[in-house]
Amino acid sequence: MSGYKLIRCLRCGTVWEPTLPEQTLSIYDKTYFINENPKGGYANYFEGMRINRKTFSDRLKKIEDKLGKKGKLLDVGCALGDFLIEAKARGWKEIEGLELSHYAVNFARQRGLKINEGQLDDNLYSPNTFDVVTYQDVIEHITDPMGELKKIYRILKPGGLVFFITPDIKGLWAKLLGPLWYHYKPREHVIYFSEKSINFALRKAGFINIETSKTHHVLSLEYILNRLRYYYPAFFEFLLRATKKTSLRKIPFKLYTGELEAWGYKPK
Repeated sequence: MSGYKLIRCLRCGTVWEPTLPEQTLSIYDKTYFINENPKGGYANYFEGMRINRKTFSDRLKKIEDKLGKKGKLLDVGCALGDFLIEAKARGWKEIEGLELSHYAVNFARQRGLKINEGQLDDNLYSPNTFDVVTYQDVIEHITDPMGELKKIYRILKPGGLVFFITPDIKGLWAKLLGPLWYHYKPREHVIYFSEKSINFALRKAGFINIETSKTHHVLSLEYILNRLRYYYPAFFEFLLRATKKTSLRKIPFKLYTGELEAWGYKPK
């Protein structure tokens, strides 16, 4: 990608943007959730809500299996609150979110959700408060991930679980697409992990029993075609328009989109 320079740590493999962007908060207004940019934000977050539920339900099932209960959950970067809505539907009683976008916070609160606005260091959560803290497509936006991990460790209960979803810079799609990789997003993504490097970071922050693996999303055909416009605009724009008024656009697919999932526990 022209003009986009990154640095790689030779020890752990973490990759980051050396010149950190300014005024990143301005990115996350309403246009972040509905936009025509095939590589930034969301094509239409609202239309994707039904499909998102399938992805979130799968993830919650994994969390429930690993934790062995439905405890107190904090979703950091909760956006419009869909993950929390799904948690509530699955019987979780103590759920709350943290979100940077003022627009998203107001939207989520109108859905009856408990949401704090800001970043983790803006909110005085007490130590040993949560059984689970989730970061789904969030950690890659944070300029000080090690500092963030230490804050997570503090607010988790002993035996508590942290769960991450983030782009995998050593994944298949990153290798195949090189500089054209979809997840390279200047100003928006400032740090990139692999399974090795996020494992290293979690261990350094004090977490144990760490697990990493490739992960999947459940996506609609419409969303897939919209994002593929970045590579072949005319062809995929044609397909997008052809399916726009048909039921085909809502067909869900379970796909590997170049991301990893990582888990870590705070020692008891």
